[in-house]
Amino acid sequence: MHICVGTERGTAHALLTRLFASRPGWAMLELQSCPCCTGRVELQVRLARLLRERSPQRVLIGYVEPSHQATLERALTNWPLAQYVSAARTLSVPRDANLTAEALEQS
Repeated sequence: MHICVGTERGTAHALLTRLFASRPGWAMLELQSCPCCTGRVELQVRLARLLRERSPQRVLIGYVEPSHQATLERALTNWPLAQYVSAARTLSVPRDANLTAEALEQS
């Protein structure tokens, strides 16, 4: 599971779309709300549904607001999500804007 944060929705979305398109077994989830409060429920429900319906090899989570990155990472490492996923490298735009799927698999 990778979290992708960016200062603008378009830049993070472009990176996720490019990585997702190159790997058929991957899935992409873009959060619309803050993972601190009500967004935590959105994250749990949408991620559980995605895992159940598609059983992806890797999930890319897009999130615009970098200031809540630690909260999002905590949500992924706490119950109940920690039972089903393991957090991996966090991507940041613009730093990782040119990252390839191959490089991501090796990291």
